[in-house]
Amino acid sequence: MNFFEEINKKKEEFPRFHSVTNEVKKQELNFYQIFAIAVFILCFFLGIVFGNLFATCETTSYFYSDACVVTEFNFSLMIAIWFVSLLVCIVFYAIGHIIALLTEISQKLSKFH
Repeated sequence: MNFFEEINKKKEEFPRFHSVTNEVKKQELNFYQIFAIAVFILCFFLGIVFGNLFATCETTSYFYSDACVVTEFNFSLMIAIWFVSLLVCIVFYAIGHIIALLTEISQKLSKFH
């Protein structure tokens, strides 16, 4: 038993860029999917803006000090906004994909009647 021969038998070629772009061009997006993509792009930039607006404050070494020495970009808020928006947009995109599949099934079933 030669493992290299079995690997050569099961080896597949990587898809070419042309074939991948053709597959993407075939797919039509419905309203929910376009809405999800637009909301994610908007929330991506809002994460950057809110990370700058609500900056973190580096205080002095005193225990009860209210003075900010340096304000820094709030990465944790930006990442949290990106993560939550990604989850929400995945849900909207999935709903749109389910609706697209159901309409395709409905069109195929209507051909039989």
